[in-house]
Amino acid sequence: MKPKRTPMKLPPCGIFVGTGIMNSKEGYLVCSGRTHTTWCPQIFSPLELLDKVLEDNQGNCVQYWGFSGGLGPVTFARHHALEDLGVVPPEPDWANRRNLIIKDWVDPKKYAERFGAGVLKLVKTAAEKGLSTILLYTEANPEYARQLRQAGGDFYLGYDFGEKFTFHLETENARTTGGGEPTLKTLADDLLARVRRHVDERHANGWGNVMATSSNFHLDYEIAGGADVPLTEDFAFSHLNMASALSRGLYRQYGLPIWGAHLAHEHYSWIPYASEHKFDLLRAAFYQKYMAGAKIILNESGGWYLEAQLVTDSPMFETPRVEFGGGIHVRDPHRAAPFVEEAHKTFGKINYHSPHARAYRKVVSDFYDFVKANGTPEGQPEATVAIAKGNGDLSSHEFNPNLAIGGIFALADRNPAWFFGAPERGWNIVKKVFYPRPPVLAPWLNRFLSGTPYGMVDLVSFVRDHATAEFLGNYKALLFAGWNTASERQYAELTAYVKDGGTLFLAIPHLSTNVTRNYADYGVGELVREGDFSELCGVRVKGKGRRFYWATAPDRKGELGFAHPRRFGILCTCMGEIEITDSASEVLAVDDEEMAPVLLRRRCGKGTVYFLNSWAYPGAMDMDEGPGATLDSLGLVGMVYRHIARTSRGHAWITEDGKDAGPECDFVCWSYFPKDGKICLQNIDFKRPHRVRLHHSGKSDPVELAPGEFRILQSSRP
Repeated sequence: MKPKRTPMKLPPCGIFVGTGIMNSKEGYLVCSGRTHTTWCPQIFSPLELLDKVLEDNQGNCVQYWGFSGGLGPVTFARHHALEDLGVVPPEPDWANRRNLIIKDWVDPKKYAERFGAGVLKLVKTAAEKGLSTILLYTEANPEYARQLRQAGGDFYLGYDFGEKFTFHLETENARTTGGGEPTLKTLADDLLARVRRHVDERHANGWGNVMATSSNFHLDYEIAGGADVPLTEDFAFSHLNMASALSRGLYRQYGLPIWGAHLAHEHYSWIPYASEHKFDLLRAAFYQKYMAGAKIILNESGGWYLEAQLVTDSPMFETPRVEFGGGIHVRDPHRAAPFVEEAHKTFGKINYHSPHARAYRKVVSDFYDFVKANGTPEGQPEATVAIAKGNGDLSSHEFNPNLAIGGIFALADRNPAWFFGAPERGWNIVKKVFYPRPPVLAPWLNRFLSGTPYGMVDLVSFVRDHATAEFLGNYKALLFAGWNTASERQYAELTAYVKDGGTLFLAIPHLSTNVTRNYADYGVGELVREGDFSELCGVRVKGKGRRFYWATAPDRKGELGFAHPRRFGILCTCMGEIEITDSASEVLAVDDEEMAPVLLRRRCGKGTVYFLNSWAYPGAMDMDEGPGATLDSLGLVGMVYRHIARTSRGHAWITEDGKDAGPECDFVCWSYFPKDGKICLQNIDFKRPHRVRLHHSGKSDPVELAPGEFRILQSSRP
């Protein structure tokens, strides 16, 4: 049964733009430790910040970081709206160590019935000022929660559970073993159940739409578990366009009300403030999300005061260092009190008036001015290619061989297959082809900005086999890359998709039913239909084949962009022992010794299947150091992806020379919105202009973008 989701009414500019606000109090310690000491210099209350949002042109939406008790009397009183009772909390007396925590002033149980009254008041006040509200990490008594939607009307957007369901290091084991060894299924079942319980409770208590904000690559499980809105924590989810592809795919697949972006630039951009591109990066992120179809874009922090010290030159390091020992979250105000007077002397470097806070506010204000003047493209950008995020894919958004799937490190230490491996490495190929990240922040690492040489692509989730042939039919091509636990139903849906005209790429392990991470030594019995893929792929897999070194083309035609004797490798992986059951199948790649088929193409109904005859996941073939290898090589699988992308173009596309998307296209992010014909283009290079050809509406026009330029052009509707 589909959850009842609350529709969202977009503001006149077509997008919610906003900022995070907190119920913080000046002088309190947030974290301790030599590198983690963080002081709070906030000088405005949440209600005062609503006025500052309007005064400083910080958008039309606030994301309120909820307060569930906190440390001091002032923040406690705000959450309970005690001012409405005429109760005035005492200010903290740091010199005499009085009124530093709630119990220094009052027994919190005395006002338990008003828990959350301040949240309701904030939502109501924001709506009166024309500001929309999202509540992140917020708690309140049910009587107040049930009034939120009435108090805020269309301005109340919902509740966000944030990172509540992140897999932490080795903390999930006890809940997922069920008395035995964890499997991908038990991990997924447990995650879905926990999300479902929480979401159902929030829905029942009247919180409205439930949002999910984190850097989780398992965001699809949170949506499958009932969450209504993906609001990815960008920058923590380092690859901005990949995060958008996941959220946008889920939005389309599950019929969600909206999707958005939570820009955690201050905490996770990591390049120093001294970099000339520190705030260029944030500015580019706003536009990259805008052109990807996000209809909520929030700047997490930095505009009201600095919160983070995850850069080498943070002004936070000029504040007093406090080392209590026992972990960075030791922040007892009584123990911190002796440092507060000295800390106050440095707050001008990190508070509202500081240069960096002003810079954050300027980026938000400039972007908000842009959308007020130009509006927002209607709907979502065209995506003709989808990448399958397989069933059981519980990996992270970046490949890291030291990470364990689902945080199960104890199991991974016994069984290294639970560490990231070939399945997860396949996502690197996807990024390299569709969302390349050139070094535009040099000398600092660019983990964030990418071009889109083949336009926007979506990530489509196969969680619990939710992807149907009917939905997949919205895409010309579907490409598998990472882990997938297959099923008979999934095989049937993929077959129906191809027969109806779709193009599909997959390898042998994508049709394995394995849930124990055995992706190297599985048997034919674990494959769907025991390896008889005749109906879909035109082959019957009989077993694990021999290991081989090099892959090459069978001839010199070079249809995929390479020809014999160009070689890919050294691969040192195994092919499958197969019987080709469709004599019309074409062999597009072979091993270079015995000419055994490595890649086949077959017509199936109205569509086409590209079958990689590899016993390993495609990530194992992301090796290209052989004869003819170039610095910018995409590898064998990458070249197949590129070929499919070229033959799956939509209404608009870009090239470098009028034919192909060359290296210049790696620096241009672009999207086309079919509903209103808008084409967005962005040069992600802040130092050099880049020139491409834009093909649309039967035309081919040269476009030169200045360094960092964002431009909107008008095309015809298809």
